[in-house]
Amino acid sequence: MCELAKRGVPGVVVCSTPFAKLAVAQARIFGAPDLPTVVIEHPLGGLADAEIRERAHHAVGQVMDLIERMRA
Repeated sequence: MCELAKRGVPGVVVCSTPFAKLAVAQARIFGAPDLPTVVIEHPLGGLADAEIRERAHHAVGQVMDLIERMRA
């Protein structure tokens, strides 16, 4: 994702809460410090399909907003 961001390709990292700091640190280390990140609640394993869909629906809205801002 960092390589794509450095080439100007819009994208967003989606990760769960325990990995949020790691995602930001890795983006900085790999030369894409402004890489947008959407954080979803952890865990996903063991959840009912409806709960996963709810989290995904919430994340998609955030992802689309961030991509629209990048394209503007």
